[in-house]
Amino acid sequence: MFEYIHHVAYVVNDMDDALRIFRDIFELELADRRLIEGETSVEMVAFHCGPTLIEILRPINHPALARFLEEHGPGLHHVSFAMKDISKRVEELKEKGVDINGPFVAGTGWKIAYFDFEKSDLDLLKSCYHGDHLAEAEAL
Repeated sequence: MFEYIHHVAYVVNDMDDALRIFRDIFELELADRRLIEGETSVEMVAFHCGPTLIEILRPINHPALARFLEEHGPGLHHVSFAMKDISKRVEELKEKGVDINGPFVAGTGWKIAYFDFEKSDLDLLKSCYHGDHLAEAEAL
């Protein structure tokens, strides 16, 4: 069902330092950089790392991400698993009792769906970070 890791997201309060680390030190290729505005706003940078993206988020006007930074400091926010035909797969997972919100198109343009390990009785995989979600798999 999972094809690969679509992206790994970190939340930071210093985007310049994140760029320095991932671009200059780890030499990852910059894939995208933009300001995502709407009800909330974040600065987003993404780097290619094989088929996986490394997503860096800096809250501008995003209370939930700002609260995450305040409570946990900068670091891992979520992992997103890629799957083909996400709409169909979401329905299949709901039938299996997985608590899922979506799919919908995120501000990045990615089609995603949030799922909750704990509410789905899958808390063996409980994490100390924000959580995980699914993203539409693209052809590799």
